[in-house]
Amino acid sequence: MSADATPVPVATRAPERQQQPLPVARASARRAGERVPLFDNAKYLAIVLVAAGHAWEPLREGSRAVTALYMLVYAFHMPVFIVLCGYFSRDWHASTERLARLVRGVAVPYVLFELAYTLFVRWAGDGPDRPVSLLDPLYLTWFLAALFLWRLTSPLWRLLRWPLPFALAIAMLATLSPSIGNDLGLQRVLQFLPYFVLGLLLRPEHFRLVRRRAARVLALPVWAGALAVAYWAVPRMNYAWFFHSESAEALAAPAWYGP
Repeated sequence: MSADATPVPVATRAPERQQQPLPVARASARRAGERVPLFDNAKYLAIVLVAAGHAWEPLREGSRAVTALYMLVYAFHMPVFIVLCGYFSRDWHASTERLARLVRGVAVPYVLFELAYTLFVRWAGDGPDRPVSLLDPLYLTWFLAALFLWRLTSPLWRLLRWPLPFALAIAMLATLSPSIGNDLGLQRVLQFLPYFVLGLLLRPEHFRLVRRRAARVLALPVWAGALAVAYWAVPRMNYAWFFHSESAEALAAPAWYGP
């Protein structure tokens, strides 16, 4: 054979798919299961603001600045927390395992803290005759009752074509209904419901929008503007609207103010 016809050895390579596929897959799985600092920090900040809001209550008397801060915090700290709870309930379904975790993680703490709070109120003298009741949440236990009900209904919201407008309609109707009462904090359950449903509709790409530099820079003037509006609103507005625990009529307002 001539030199031109001599076959040239060709170095062979292993296919790309055979190069350490398992470690890469495991690494991707670990990244998918990692906690996201943004959410952890947001929930931590919301909890801190809950404590701060309660600490500011005795200082509101005669202080417009403190009341403005109080109003600003109550305008968003529970909505933020509830939106995140909805976001992390996107894949919740009524399996035996999920229901058991919901009972252990939400229902049982609700019962224990409700009993403990009732005994504390009796001991402190604020309500020596208060009966033991699981239908009238004390302090922050209303949120556990609300979360239990919201999460139970989350599969139903995913079946609706327009869940958020429907949830808003329910919240608006709740403000018109003084007869709903305080059983399980139902006014709050219904009036805060749209925030939970909004969380169910959000996706990771929505949160990537607020992590951009432009959004972070814009947050500063938005925060300053909101604080200025809150300071202006102190003598003009009843901050009890932000509690979402009463109907419009119970707040001495015309019924149509609620919606």
